[in-house]
Amino acid sequence: MTKPLEVVESFFKAINAGDFNLAKQFMTDNHEYHGPMFSTTSPEDYFEKLEAFKMEFAVETQDMLVADHAVTHVAILKVLSPVQASIPTCEVFKIKEEKIEKQYFYFDTALFPKG
Repeated sequence: MTKPLEVVESFFKAINAGDFNLAKQFMTDNHEYHGPMFSTTSPEDYFEKLEAFKMEFAVETQDMLVADHAVTHVAILKVLSPVQASIPTCEVFKIKEEKIEKQYFYFDTALFPKG
């Protein structure tokens, strides 16, 4: 049995490697994402919205807290190109049957680069 923390760590490893197909394997088919800039209801929609930003980014984990089937992820979102920014974030993952079912992302949108 995969632990919730291992699911989230594997998801970010795939994201940071730019392997969205691998990252999808850690998401339920009805994955929900809720964030300050968009919301989605499937992995395909989630990655389509991410790719629409046309930015290269990486996630630098600061801390992860696990409670039952939820993981709270405190991180720095590093926008690498075409502009640069470091944005403090907090994200909550709800894990169901060893996959990410729901994802809630929080950050100050005023820090997001215009570019």
